[in-house]
Amino acid sequence: MKTVTVRVPESMPDAEVKLAAAIEAYTRGSATAGRAAEIAELPLQTFILELRRRGKPAYPYTDEEARRELE
Repeated sequence: MKTVTVRVPESMPDAEVKLAAAIEAYTRGSATAGRAAEIAELPLQTFILELRRRGKPAYPYTDEEARRELE
């Protein structure tokens, strides 16, 4: 795994930095949702909720399409 040093304001909590990096990696397609959750150090469900809270799609299909697939 690669380690990167990023300078951020002292007031920015580490958890926010990790989450921002994870969301960026996920939306660019360089990390799966599961891997991004690991980067953010969050459970997968929590990461998906964070994506939704920020208006980012958690998967490339609608909720209705997902429901049909799961039936």
